[in-house]
Amino acid sequence: MQTSLNLSLARVLHVYGDHTGLLADTGTPPFQSTKYVHLTQIHFRLTITRPDTLPAPVFNKLNSSLPLSNLHTSTLDYHIRYAIHAFKINQQTDPLPDMTSRPPKNRERAFRNMIRNFFSDLWKGQLYNAACTHAGQPPCWMYEAFLPGGCPGRKSSYIQIAHDDLQRLDLFKPAQFLRIPHNQLPPLRLRTQATSYISTHLHLSNTHTYTLFAE
Repeated sequence: MQTSLNLSLARVLHVYGDHTGLLADTGTPPFQSTKYVHLTQIHFRLTITRPDTLPAPVFNKLNSSLPLSNLHTSTLDYHIRYAIHAFKINQQTDPLPDMTSRPPKNRERAFRNMIRNFFSDLWKGQLYNAACTHAGQPPCWMYEAFLPGGCPGRKSSYIQIAHDDLQRLDLFKPAQFLRIPHNQLPPLRLRTQATSYISTHLHLSNTHTYTLFAE
């Protein structure tokens, strides 16, 4: 599914460069990150904001009596609890105690933004580590200290080009230059290192010249 998404995004934008840069610039996180965000949101809704709905007591009763290892890996309960356990999210306390008087919709939106920032930091670390690993270098765990030229390769080149944009809190949103409605494709092609157009997209290039049919 991730490969299909990468190819679909490249075809729609006519940008056939590095998929890592394309996903990061367009604010399209890997499917795994998106899945975990949704799973933690469901847990927050069932245990904190909507405990009076019918699914909430069913979920709480089932999960209070069964350990994670006893749940089938194909069930939604298993995936919710796995996400909570894997990322050490406290299940007992409200992560937003200052918003207890706010409407549930507002609290869920605030929680979603908080979780997105959390997974953005994880994704950011993965981007920097992948850049070095792809180039055969040790992982760059401290990505803030990433030195230009330290890890050669297409992924590390993208990291150097997009360093400032990658510092944004929420990588689930497009980079700033893509939010401005003015000829975004050329800089996107440069940042993702898409240096050539495929034959059916040559007409999109500003430098391409061709003979009109009438001539």
